[in-house]
Amino acid sequence: MIPDAWLVEELDSNGQLVWKMIAFFEPTELSWFKDLKTQKHNVTITPLYKNEKESKHYDGIKKYDSKKLVEANMGL
Repeated sequence: MIPDAWLVEELDSNGQLVWKMIAFFEPTELSWFKDLKTQKHNVTITPLYKNEKESKHYDGIKKYDSKKLVEANMGL
């Protein structure tokens, strides 16, 4: 099965999350870290797969309802 996206996370030396992003392709190199020569990075790249069984589908929507979005994402 081919991943649908990749979760890229950087952790500090204590295992605390520094930042994260979702990429739609597998990162194969780290040249985008501008400070590779001066700092060490702890990077985790995790494949993500679509889960159709838990997907929520909304059909026939005629107007934007932000309440559904807020409820689905617990206020984010």
